[in-house]
Amino acid sequence: MRWQQVLPDVFLFRDSCNVYAVRGPDGIVIIDAGSGRWLDHLDQLPGRPVALLCTHYFRDHSVGAIKAAQLPLAVYVPEGEHAIFTDPAQHFRQRESYIIYDNLWDQFVPIEPVSGAKPFQDYTRQTLAGLEIEAVPLPGVTLTQTGYAITLPNEGRQIVFCGEAIHSPGRLARIAPLQYNYNDIGGAVNCFYAAKVLRQRGPDALLPSLGDPILSGVDSALGQLDQTLRSLTATFGRGEINVIHQSDRPPLTEVTEHVHLSTHSNARSWFLIGASGKVMTIDYGYNIGCVIGPKYAKPDRRRALLHGLDGLKQRFDTDRIDVALLSHFHDDHVCGVPVLQRLFGTECWACDTFAHLIAEPQAHRFPCNWPLPIRVDRTLPIDQTVTWEQFTFCFAPMSGHTRFASLIGFEADGKRFAHTGDQYFFRNGTKNFKANQISPNHVYRNGALLDGLAQSARWMLKWRPDIVLTGHTDAIHTDEDYFRLIDEWTQQYEEQHRKAMVLGDDETHFNLDSWGGWIWPYRTHLKKPGPATVTVTVRNPFPRPATLALQLIGPKGWHGTSATLEADARSEVSCQMQITPDGPCRRQPFVVALDANDTPFGQVAEAMMTVGGSAF
Repeated sequence: MRWQQVLPDVFLFRDSCNVYAVRGPDGIVIIDAGSGRWLDHLDQLPGRPVALLCTHYFRDHSVGAIKAAQLPLAVYVPEGEHAIFTDPAQHFRQRESYIIYDNLWDQFVPIEPVSGAKPFQDYTRQTLAGLEIEAVPLPGVTLTQTGYAITLPNEGRQIVFCGEAIHSPGRLARIAPLQYNYNDIGGAVNCFYAAKVLRQRGPDALLPSLGDPILSGVDSALGQLDQTLRSLTATFGRGEINVIHQSDRPPLTEVTEHVHLSTHSNARSWFLIGASGKVMTIDYGYNIGCVIGPKYAKPDRRRALLHGLDGLKQRFDTDRIDVALLSHFHDDHVCGVPVLQRLFGTECWACDTFAHLIAEPQAHRFPCNWPLPIRVDRTLPIDQTVTWEQFTFCFAPMSGHTRFASLIGFEADGKRFAHTGDQYFFRNGTKNFKANQISPNHVYRNGALLDGLAQSARWMLKWRPDIVLTGHTDAIHTDEDYFRLIDEWTQQYEEQHRKAMVLGDDETHFNLDSWGGWIWPYRTHLKKPGPATVTVTVRNPFPRPATLALQLIGPKGWHGTSATLEADARSEVSCQMQITPDGPCRRQPFVVALDANDTPFGQVAEAMMTVGGSAF
């Protein structure tokens, strides 16, 4: 049980995983924690450890971090795994252990918290022990696995501590964790992505957490892994290999001279190139080369990674995005914006129909909500035009896929464009609209309103764009049949719902989405018991003005206020109310009960409250 020198200033301890020590000018940095036996042999190292970096949460890599944090030693963990490291009990409470169809190894985590662990954000650089260390996203055995790149100060050798991204030339230590769902191999696609990232970096050495250090022939070792993973994914069906083939495509696809598609974007990102060389992106979500976790979504199963920047550098000699203009708030369209803001100071522009949702994600529970707040630098009124570089943008409201969205219109290169978000897709691709059909994509819980498609159709038929940019297809070149389909679908949508549901003009209902109301913020965290103020919005379900009586209700011992509001027919009205918990709790729901003209409609909306503790 001894530390072995593998490179000048780099030492290896064979624990339950490889534990590395790197000597810097101001101390030593440890990478991965194993079982913690290395802690009994620190006297063998040529300096004092000042920090521990974990590549991923697997217990054979991380248990030693619990004791290391007690030394105390500064512990850094991947940003997406911070909650797992610091609150594993909550993680296990949330994880289903009976009917399991998602096979992520997210029960192979420490059973005790790592006190004071800090998140190491993707792509960021930190100086520890006098060493500049960069976090390199390397998804694979965990979606959020992180490598750490260091340039050794004495000889300039560039090395990457790569976790389980590779074991030896062409091989991984284990492939079972790569089966994220029941019978897929999506994690192998992520390993392919990680190998591609490492090859592009071209380090002098790779130091894996399982296996021997790869001190030469790095590109050859990764190239062999590339071929292994292509072969492995091909045996599982077309899905995984198709993603790999897509990631082989050039990073940019030209629509017109100044409008390009980020080819590797999941929800489509569209780049507008300004006359000065600045770049705007319309939406910026997941990298298609990185398979996100199972549909049972949690933050540690999703990851926002950069895409398109290599293409911008090659084509336009720019390595940054100046403005992100967003179409709606869903995570697959916005998750990359905080990364852009952190790395490049990118401005975020969003219409007033949803800007508050991305700025305060903790305050609502509408679907597909990215949990990181996004700084909105410019809130755009839906009824005004704005100019950026040579482009002038106009906007229009829409509901269907979601009411918290905006249509975006602009002109470029002699063409009229519309960005329609996720409102319109077609069953038979994006051509031959004469023999095509609309593919329904309305989501009731997103706030689908009966007249929502009519809103967007009126604008589309008036604006009549030459080219439509959508959230999930290549650019669409329109013709008369395209607009005919939109018009026909608008009428069919309303007729179908009126026939299937109580939505008559003279009937009592809460519109198509059946929302009686909502409470803002949805999540409240109080340090100690006391009154909490929330904003309650409710709907008048009647086709005539009504008096609405509201009551906030919590569990026994809680005290909520009441309110009375006057509301026009079918309108939404809001007011502030208070509720006071009687003691500590965690994620305790409370509700608002609604009466309209003395008719009870029950508890129409809930929110959650935590009192005490360090986290919601």
